[in-house]
Parts: sequence; C-alpha cells; structure tokens
Amino acid sequence: MLTKATAVIAFTGLLSLSSFASEKSICGATDDRVPSNNPKVARALDSRTGTGGCTVTMIGRTCAISAGHCKSVLKIAEFNTPMSDSRGRIQHPGEEDVYEIDQDSIVYKNGGIGNDYAVMKVLPNKKTGAYAGDVQGSYNVSFEKPNVGDIIRITGYGLDRNDRVRNLAQQTHTGEITVAGSRSNASQMNHIADTMGGNSGSSIINEITGEVVAIHTHGGCSSRGGSNSSTLISAHQVYMDAITACLATEPQ
Repeated sequence: MLTKATAVIAFTGLLSLSSFASEKSICGATDDRVPSNNPKVARALDSRTGTGGCTVTMIGRTCAISAGHCKSVLKIAEFNTPMSDSRGRIQHPGEEDVYEIDQDSIVYKNGGIGNDYAVMKVLPNKKTGAYAGDVQGSYNVSFEKPNVGDIIRITGYGLDRNDRVRNLAQQTHTGEITVAGSRSNASQMNHIADTMGGNSGSSIINEITGEVVAIHTHGGCSSRGGSNSSTLISAHQVYMDAITACLATEPQ
C-alpha cells in the first residue's frame, strides 16, 4: 500500500528529476495550461525508459528543433504520449510512436537567453520504417520577426505540481509576446505563456500564421508578473542557417 509519505517522496523526486525544472515558470497566480494532443510535438528523453526531459518539434520529414541546453536528453522522441499515472510518473507510447534522434546530426548552442537552440534529425521508426514528419506532421518555420502583442502558443511536456496525471504530459497555453528583440539582445523574445521544467525546447507558434517563430528556453514569470524567455529565430543567423541546412538534406 502506498502511504501518504511515500507518495509525497515519489512525486517530489519527479519534480526534481529535471535539471531544467527551476528555469520555467507560471505567469500570474494560476497555471492555465490545458492538456493537448498535438502530434507534431514530442517529448525528448535520454532513453526509452526515461522519466522526464524536454520538448522537440518536427519541422520537416526528419528535421526537428529544441533547446541547446536539452542536449543530454535529445536521444529519444516520443509522440502521442499518454497522460501520466496517478503518482505523476510518465507513461510511454507504443513503439510506432517512438523515434531515435541521430546524435551525429545535432547542431546546438547552450549560450543563455537568446542563444540557446538545437536542430537535429529524427531517424525512421524502427518498427514501421516511417519518417516522423510523414506520420506526425510538421510545422513551417518563419524567418520573419513577429510583433510585440502577437499571441503565441507553447505546447510541451512540463512539470505539473497541481495535477499529477498532467505531470510531464503534453499541455498547451497561449500568451502575448512582450519583447521581440532588444538593443542588448536582438535574438531574445519574451512572452507570458505558462511553462514549467520540461517545456525547454518547446516551439513557439504564432497563432495568426501557425508558424514557429522561437524556441522556449528560460523562465522569469511569477505570480506578480514578469515574462518567460526564448530564442527568436529570425534574429539568429546561425540558427536559421542550421535549420536551412537540415531541411536542405531532407529525404525526397
């Protein structure tokens, strides 16, 4: 029988399993994320039996993007993931929705706010032989700068301290862009969409265009205000070049 003390210890362990947990934050007094099932967005793990990690998004048949500080867990990409169990432990999808990430293909930089990115190739599924982008779909990436005030959406696999079955399962939320480049950091984009640890690497989708404009990387919100931060793709030439190079070598 699971005692209350044991349950608390088990869940606390889940909350601390990710080194990225403290870097993400809820904007305002309440966590407004809701469960989602976007097949284009995967959970990144360090192994087939991993217990938590980051988020990756397909942008082509084989190309995907995430955050550079997620490099250690960019090994397995799980799509169409179930909700977590009653103790907050992640549940894995079937083999047909699990893909390995080509380690030799990863181009990344863990350079802090505005300079944190990763581009990679996702290998064909071992069971079906299919490419992830063909089965799960993919987003287009915009090299055009979005505007302050634009509504963006972030979907990913963040921690959840309020609802255990949602913990590290896919959730989504929208919010405004508050900064789109600055004099001191042209490739920094800030927003007020709710995120938590595990959302690292989530693509930021412009709700008007449906295209990826940035990659979520750092927290900064609190119940009193603030904003979360990301790498703005249109202002980061090296990142744009890496995305272009990956897409140029997509299988026909």
